[in-house]
Amino acid sequence: MGFREGVRPFIGLDGTFLKGKTKGQLLLAVALDANNQSYPVAWAVVDKETKRTWTWFLELLQMLLDLKYSEGITFMSDMQKGLIKVVQNVLPDSHHRFCVKHIEANWCKRWRTDEFKKLLWWSSWSSYEEDFKDQLKSIGQLSKEATESLLNAWCRAYFDTVCKNQKVENNFTESVNAWLVEARQKPIIKMLEEIRIKLMNQLREMEEAVRSWVNDFSPHSLKLYNEYFKIANTSCYVDNNGDNGYEFREGTDKHTVNMVLKKCTCRGWNLTGIPCPHEIKSLQLKMLEPMNEINWWYNKEAYLLTYKYKLQPVRGEKFWKVDPS
Repeated sequence: MGFREGVRPFIGLDGTFLKGKTKGQLLLAVALDANNQSYPVAWAVVDKETKRTWTWFLELLQMLLDLKYSEGITFMSDMQKGLIKVVQNVLPDSHHRFCVKHIEANWCKRWRTDEFKKLLWWSSWSSYEEDFKDQLKSIGQLSKEATESLLNAWCRAYFDTVCKNQKVENNFTESVNAWLVEARQKPIIKMLEEIRIKLMNQLREMEEAVRSWVNDFSPHSLKLYNEYFKIANTSCYVDNNGDNGYEFREGTDKHTVNMVLKKCTCRGWNLTGIPCPHEIKSLQLKMLEPMNEINWWYNKEAYLLTYKYKLQPVRGEKFWKVDPS
């Protein structure tokens, strides 16, 4: 199973309506590969999204992915009705993020200005608590409701760092829904066959795509790394260095890096698994190669392990055995 071999423990959950004559919904579990591309993990057809159907789906997912101990995995959803409680019941030690786009939709029913939307998104992007609180001061009336909400569900400053993913919106799962829009217009059996074939081809194409990589790390991780590298060498200044790390000035902010614990107070490195600007500068001062600290989840080896597992070929429909029951 590719997810267990080379994918970060981060899964988006979503449900979408079938478009054909037979009504129902398609439940999806989607992960992200080493290049941050959507990787469908599981899907199932149900009559509708309810606590019962989501419980059934997550229990099967738990068994499939061997999630007996769930403390290391993070889920993301659009706050679907009943799903929050189901995740808590089935996988009580997991983490559950909410898509900020849907939080925005709920809150902006009362606060409709563009300024509120902008401040809400800035707050969600804050990677450390002090910056988050600064953003809240500007939100005013919304501030009280924001601080009373589940901060670890929508703000980076409070995210768990095990999954090495800082996403605040569920767009990667929604992109799979869009990818399957034509399939969802067909009868159920034909729809499931089309999904199987599309995924079978995707697994092969993704494995071949690695040939275009210029080195051992994914293009996505290198893009973020290069952005951080530029900041490190144009905007980060060392004010002092202690026994185990450095103190950096970046604009009006100051951050400290602990080289022993591999932690920075900006939390960027811990959230993404990619050295933040302050860590890059620290490693340069130590005459070390910062790129060596990019997390293994972004490595070519992890990517190839993910796509090593293929869907097995299936004969035509007339060869399928019919269950007498």
